[in-house]
Amino acid sequence: MMIFKKKKVDYNLFVDDKNKDITKFNLPKHFEFCKKCLTTNQRPTTRSEHSIKEDVTKATRFFDGVCEACKLEEKKKNIDWEKRQVEFKKLLDKYRSRNGDYDVVVPGSGGKDSFYVAHRLKYEYGMNPITMTFSPFIYTDWGFKNLRNWINAGFENYLNTPNQKIYRLLSRIALEKLFHPWHPWILGQKNGPTKFAKKFKIPLIVYGESPSEYGSPESEYTYEYVRDWHTYKSSKDIFISGCSLDELYSYGLKFYDLAPFLPLQEKEFEESKLNCLAFSYFHKWHPQENYYYSVKNSDFNVSPQRTAGTYSKYGSIDDKMDDLYFYSYFIKYGFGRTTSDVSQEIRNGDLTIKEGANLIKKFDGEYPERFEKDIFKYLSVSEKEFGKKINDLFESPTVNKEYLFELSDSFRSPHLWKKTNKGFEIRHKIEDYFPEHFKK
Repeated sequence: MMIFKKKKVDYNLFVDDKNKDITKFNLPKHFEFCKKCLTTNQRPTTRSEHSIKEDVTKATRFFDGVCEACKLEEKKKNIDWEKRQVEFKKLLDKYRSRNGDYDVVVPGSGGKDSFYVAHRLKYEYGMNPITMTFSPFIYTDWGFKNLRNWINAGFENYLNTPNQKIYRLLSRIALEKLFHPWHPWILGQKNGPTKFAKKFKIPLIVYGESPSEYGSPESEYTYEYVRDWHTYKSSKDIFISGCSLDELYSYGLKFYDLAPFLPLQEKEFEESKLNCLAFSYFHKWHPQENYYYSVKNSDFNVSPQRTAGTYSKYGSIDDKMDDLYFYSYFIKYGFGRTTSDVSQEIRNGDLTIKEGANLIKKFDGEYPERFEKDIFKYLSVSEKEFGKKINDLFESPTVNKEYLFELSDSFRSPHLWKKTNKGFEIRHKIEDYFPEHFKK
C-alpha cells in the first residue's frame, strides 16, 4: 500500500540556467508561443484519461511557429458550413425518435456550450434530447442555478452524483499523484454519458467541441469522437487518479465505489451501437457566440466576479475546484487559464494579439484565493470522516496553502521555472517574446 508522503525537491535545479533543459512530463525542451494565437507548445493534447498512471503527455504540434489549432482554423475558412449542416440533419434523421423516446444524449453542466448544443438540437433540428451531467466537486451558486435554468428552458436532466467520500478521496489522490485534482471528474464526465446512453438504449450522444479546436491533432477533427477515450479492453489498462484498480482496492475501495469513473468495455460499446458526434464538426464553434446564445434563450448566469486566473466570467464557472485545476496546469506546463482563453478568442477574432498578450501578463497563473477554504476542506482527509486506514495513507491529511505550495514545487519543471530570492518565476514570459505589444 502506497503512503502519500511529501516529495523531496532539489531546489538547486532551479537556481541558475545550467539545468534549463531538464523537463518533466515529456514536454518539449524548446519553448514557443504560437505567433498567431499565443498558445504554447507545452499544451498537452487530449488523451485517454483512464490510461494515465503518471502525467506523461504529448504536446501540441507547431509548424513554423504556428500551432495546429491555428492551422485548422485557416482550413475551416474554406468549409461549406451550410453543406455540413445538411449532412448533420441527415445523420440525425437516422436516430430521430418516432414515438417520443429520447433520441440523443447531450452531456454537459448547463454552461454556455452544453446549453447551446442541446437547445439547437431540440428547437432547430427537432430532436428529443435528454441532458446528462456528471456532478462537479463543489458547485458554485451560479453553476447550480445554470443547471436549473437549463432544465427550465425545456430539458430533462440526469444528474450523476457519485459517493462524495469516494469522489473527495479520488480527487485528493489525484492531487498527490498527478497534481490534477480534476481527474476523477474528467473520467466521470467522459464515461458517464456512454454508460447512461447504453443503459437507456439511446443510440446517439452529441458533444460540443472537438478537441482539435484547442490543438489536438487535426486527424481528430472528425464528426465522431475517438472511441478509445470511452472504452477499455482490460481492467489492467485502467488508472483512476494515477492509481491502478488493484492499488485502489488495497486502500479499501470496492469495484462499485469506482464504477462511476470507469469506461465501457470495448465489447459493451460495440454491442450498444452508440454513435458519438462532435457538434463543432458541423457548426463553426465560437464559445463567445455560444454565451450570447445562452443569454438570449435562457436565464444564464455569469459569475459575479472575474474567474481566478483569467479575465472572463462565463467559462467553466460551475465548480469551485476549476480554479485549483487551472492553477495546477500553470505549475506543470508553464501557462494558465488566461493563455487558453486568449488563444481561443484570438483565433475566433474576439481579441487582438496585443490585447491577448497583455491579458496573459496580467492574469495568467493567478493563485485561486477566492475558494481556497472550500477547496482545502474538500481535499482534507480527516480520521473522523474517512477512518484511520484512509487517514494514515497521507503524511499530511490536511491540505492548506503551505502544503499545496510544497506539493506544487515537486511538479515544477526546471525548463519552465527558475528560483530567485523572491521565489519561483516563470522562465518564459510573454513580454520577452513579444516586446512590441508592451511598448507604451
